[in-house]
Amino acid sequence: MSKAELKTISLEEIEALAVGAWILGTGGGGSPYLGLLNLRRLYAEGTRVQLMSPLDLDDEDWVAVVSNMGAPLVGQERLADSRNIARAVRMQEEINNIKFRAVMSVEIGGGNGVQALMAAAHLGIPVVDADCMGRAFPEAQMTSVAIGDLRPYPCTLYDPRGIEAVVTKVPSWKWMGRAS
Repeated sequence: MSKAELKTISLEEIEALAVGAWILGTGGGGSPYLGLLNLRRLYAEGTRVQLMSPLDLDDEDWVAVVSNMGAPLVGQERLADSRNIARAVRMQEEINNIKFRAVMSVEIGGGNGVQALMAAAHLGIPVVDADCMGRAFPEAQMTSVAIGDLRPYPCTLYDPRGIEAVVTKVPSWKWMGRAS
């Protein structure tokens, strides 16, 4: 893809992507089903998601890495509001006084594999065709960004009750996982 080229993803492609992410996640990351319900609703309302190559990012571009944390079973108890993940991204922009160029998923696992798509739908920015793990792992310190020694903070959290939290500093990625 050239710098100006973004690929608009069809709903059929999103459904195929979600199933593929579920398979590649080898059971990690939960089911993509509830996320797909959100995306079907957003697409029915006319929203579209665009995909971009990581090679099209400039060195100065900011990319928000998004995920749900915790046991997947909890997420199955209620239909997640896809605006929540977008709110967490906006909180990061406010705290750091930046604008994100795109979003990407922390992992390719089922449920988290579609989180970036839901965030992008609300934020109006593309999804980077990449993730931080290459599959689904149980802990954040297993990501490529943790191995690359990038700092894990600040981390913004937003839950279905409207509770906003910011983790401003932790000693390690393992502690970020515990705090969030």
